[in-house]
Amino acid sequence: MTDEDQHVPPTSSASSAAAEVFAKFKQLDGFKRSADAVGPVLAFLIGYQVAGAHGGVAAAIGTAAALAVTRLIRGDSVRVVSASLIAVVLYSLFVQYSGEGRDFFLLNIIGCGILMVLFGVSLAGRMPATLWICRKTRIEPVGEIAPDRLRLHRRITAVWLVNWVLHLMVLAPLYALNLVAALGIAAMLLGKPSVVVLVAVTWWQVQRSRPTHRDDAEPAAAD
Repeated sequence: MTDEDQHVPPTSSASSAAAEVFAKFKQLDGFKRSADAVGPVLAFLIGYQVAGAHGGVAAAIGTAAALAVTRLIRGDSVRVVSASLIAVVLYSLFVQYSGEGRDFFLLNIIGCGILMVLFGVSLAGRMPATLWICRKTRIEPVGEIAPDRLRLHRRITAVWLVNWVLHLMVLAPLYALNLVAALGIAAMLLGKPSVVVLVAVTWWQVQRSRPTHRDDAEPAAAD
């Protein structure tokens, strides 16, 4: 092994990691998901400023419907497209019921609170939330898990917990102060785009730290 192999430049490693995360972000349709989340919120804010809460609702649902039709024409999954549209409709129902623009973001705040509790409770148990999710998505095998893998998922779950706490620390005060425009901007920045990025980073961490002893053992068995 040469000195160049032993000493990989940090910038090269960082670039490689960033490239892998970005590739996963694209694989997860991060740009489309971000547009699906940001578009209706932006439309709501514009409609709210022009015509009040109900005008914002009409603009948000119209934008979400237009995005859904565009996605379907391009061959996207009906399940994913429907989920995005249904979410906007649910947000809008809160506004229709209360008449307050800030309630467009209430379900998002409630969801962050629930996720914060679930991720926090899982850290105190035997299975961190990210380990359970990775097993459900078959990223991690079911069965006994090595202590180092368990520690890894505890760290990743803790990062996700901090993410939900930060969401609440930003969104909840803005909601309480009825700062609809600031609340909308914060929701766009902290919403689906950041979550998809965190999913991509989580995937990279899990894949990068996979044990390699099985690969090392195969040549020995052949001997």
